[in-house]
Amino acid sequence: MPPLLSVRNLRTEFEAEEGAFAAVEDVSFDLGEGEVLGIVGESGSGKSVTALSIMRLIPSPPGRIARGQILFDGRDLLMLPERRMRDIRGAAISMIFQEPMTSLNPVFTVGDQIMETVRQHERLGQRAARAKALEMLDKVGIPSPAQRLDEYPHQLSGGMRQRVMIAIALSCNPRLLLADEPTTALDVTIQAQILELLRELQAELGMAVILITHDLGVVAEFVDRVIVMYAGRVAEAAGVHPTFEVPLHPYTEGLLGSIPSLDDERERLQVIPGVVPSPFDLPPGCRYAPRCPYARPACDAGEPPLIELRPGHYAACIRHTGYRFEPLTEAAAS
Repeated sequence: MPPLLSVRNLRTEFEAEEGAFAAVEDVSFDLGEGEVLGIVGESGSGKSVTALSIMRLIPSPPGRIARGQILFDGRDLLMLPERRMRDIRGAAISMIFQEPMTSLNPVFTVGDQIMETVRQHERLGQRAARAKALEMLDKVGIPSPAQRLDEYPHQLSGGMRQRVMIAIALSCNPRLLLADEPTTALDVTIQAQILELLRELQAELGMAVILITHDLGVVAEFVDRVIVMYAGRVAEAAGVHPTFEVPLHPYTEGLLGSIPSLDDERERLQVIPGVVPSPFDLPPGCRYAPRCPYARPACDAGEPPLIELRPGHYAACIRHTGYRFEPLTEAAAS
């Protein structure tokens, strides 16, 4: 079957006082019907910009999608008029944002905000839209849904507000859900509940999901495949099990090393030295080289391409393309 979503050579740029820079560069991936894809990386890696590009919600100015294709069900979203794109947003493709308090309108009730979505896309009357809103609040596990329907966002807890965002996103049965750090502002217990809810709804509705997160622990439990992004580019892409068992990019190794282990409480977590480079001061060649324990002069020769090193397992690192070297430090070697 052809993929539901196919992103090809996406480049998204922003204008700043220092000049133009690419927040996402040469990003490509496919997503099948009903598949769950995780996009991980530190802040500034381009994860959220990738999602906003798919939704065509890049603010212009200062941003713009400079080139590439975003094929959804065979149609290039970048070629559609804005009117047609508005029909797709919220219906065929929906998004859950990081902070529900800034995404929900404080002057409208929870019910009004769900009803607005279903009335716009499903052309329901007032009574039918209210019934659908009530059904959605019940589906996402909000207690006393009939009461909550007429309450305002500030009257709900953080976990309830995130459930309302999920109810809005799923109210029109989308084929693709983008979840951008959906548990960031929540405590650990509520995070687990929200992730379990998303897992149950994904299985029930059969929708494809792109989960954007910086937490590889979340990815391990939820997704089928993983894309690891660094400084706007894809560093590694593979199934979730190969990624955790045999990571092929040093950045992925570093991220995995920073996950706490319950097996040995005395084990010290690894720390990736340095920070993601500024888009105005990118290193020559590999963008990860200044932080990489395996870096050698050859890494500065050019940006390593993303190539398939094992079936379905891609990485952008010259370490696996014939140039042999060892870690710089004993700590890295261990």
